[in-house]
Amino acid sequence: MRTLFVSGEVAPFTKDTELSEVALSLPARLFETGNYETRIMMPRYGIVSERKNRLHEVIRLSGTEIPLGDEKETLKVKVASIPGFRLQVYFMDNTRLFKRKGIFADKQGKLFPDNLERALFFGRGVIETIRSLGWAPDVVHTLGWISGLVPALLRTEYAADPLFQDAKILFTPQVVDFEARFTEAQCKRFGLPSDLAGKTPVEIGLAHADAVLYPPSWEQPENGPRLSGGREEMAEQAASLYEQVLNGVPA
Repeated sequence: MRTLFVSGEVAPFTKDTELSEVALSLPARLFETGNYETRIMMPRYGIVSERKNRLHEVIRLSGTEIPLGDEKETLKVKVASIPGFRLQVYFMDNTRLFKRKGIFADKQGKLFPDNLERALFFGRGVIETIRSLGWAPDVVHTLGWISGLVPALLRTEYAADPLFQDAKILFTPQVVDFEARFTEAQCKRFGLPSDLAGKTPVEIGLAHADAVLYPPSWEQPENGPRLSGGREEMAEQAASLYEQVLNGVPA
């Protein structure tokens, strides 16, 4: 089964959080079973050391112009291997949007005002990279705040692309301590559906995914597929949900 993981955080490249551990353990464990062909994509945050993690640019995947309203930003794609695993991570990079010492805020805790624009660039960048690879995923599992737009993009502006027409989309939400919602003006400017106005990326991901797999600490809703236990248990839970969704069984 071809499974694409789109994550805002993957240990050990970003801070050690619940989400980053989940985003690492799931593809690693599924890959180890021999039944899954996995790819991982994440933003190349400025806190990810290019030298320490031995990132190198993939020239054939770089250079795509990602539309952001009236402007376009050039995508650079870099890769690195996860220490201890035979897995590569593809990093979506752009100097203006990601070369800064922080994920959503600077060292003083001030939020970046363009976080929504960064999420859109990341989402479109991931999809364009998969198109460049010509790799049709069976399952697209998006994790975290910055990945929340991917389900909506796949179901709207990329809906006619045969590469994704059979793919099932899952979303694992992330609790963040800030709120950023798309305005009607932003939706118009960025070419997004008007019904996304007033929503956060997490709300968008929840609304457009075929199924939701909640992280262990998620408090709402009370019922719904939820990850729990250790690395192997979480992988089994995810694999079970993938099979359900692919077979058309409601989660």
